[in-house]
Amino acid sequence: MSTEENKSTKKASSYSKSSSDSKIVGLLVGILAVGVCLLGVSVAGMVNISKAPVAETTTQAPIQNDQVIQNDVPVINNQPETTTASQNTDTPVTPDNNSTPSNTSAPQTDAEWLTFFNTALNKLKTDGPALTKEKQVVTTDVKLSNPLGQTVVSVAKDKFLSEEVVVTPIAKGDKAAAAANISPDGKSYVSTLGMSDIKSITHTTDSNGNYVITIAMPEMTSPDISGPYGRIFVFLTVDEVMNSYAPDMGATVDRSNVSLLFSNCSATATISPDGKVVAYETTLNINMILKDAKIAVITTDVDAKLLSETKYKDIVW
Repeated sequence: MSTEENKSTKKASSYSKSSSDSKIVGLLVGILAVGVCLLGVSVAGMVNISKAPVAETTTQAPIQNDQVIQNDVPVINNQPETTTASQNTDTPVTPDNNSTPSNTSAPQTDAEWLTFFNTALNKLKTDGPALTKEKQVVTTDVKLSNPLGQTVVSVAKDKFLSEEVVVTPIAKGDKAAAAANISPDGKSYVSTLGMSDIKSITHTTDSNGNYVITIAMPEMTSPDISGPYGRIFVFLTVDEVMNSYAPDMGATVDRSNVSLLFSNCSATATISPDGKVVAYETTLNINMILKDAKIAVITTDVDAKLLSETKYKDIVW
């Protein structure tokens, strides 16, 4: 090959290589351009998606076994969720004026009611309020086993059937008069009853909110003043029958033939919640029996029924 031909061959080879390189560069540029376009499209799509409205979704927390849905508000352990004043100031809370507060100081057991009863009554002597005592003892019926005795004891029967009421006013602060005239007369207390002394105790509330407490006493025959009846009452005793009732009837009787049956006896006090007596009364029903009593020239059994009522009223503390 000549020198000229060799030069021509080299020149052609150089052109061919340059052309190939140019195509490769062009292809790379094209690929890069396409990639840029695709990237732009992707970015634009993401922007549009971010601007699109998103539907609101509410995720409900799983309901436990002790939850109940009420008005779309979860209630746990049957207690609705509370809203503080800062969260809801549009609806003021209105107190329930019909609710009645519990009186935690009120007695709960029978023993506590009896203690409350005793404590309040004893203040009638220790605190000295003003009051009025009204006492009445009536023989409601007299029966004689010997008909001939009816005319003999007619005068006595008239006396026994008297309905006279003895009224004793006690001035405020006169504790000596209170001790002497509020039963048990002459004692420092009004009641020292224990649960073993009584038959029952009941209590209610009156329209003024005061407690009305009633003590029912057990039936007893010829009770002694040192027993349960003597812890709250002044009552007829066998000694008084021997010294007063029998002589008034013109009768003589052996002491062993005298019996006094006490039944349906009670004490009722109306007491304010702060422990002040508003009213108080006692009731004694007594069946007096004299066996083989001698009246004038006859011998007869005497069966008399007596009612003793004492009321303490107009109490001013």
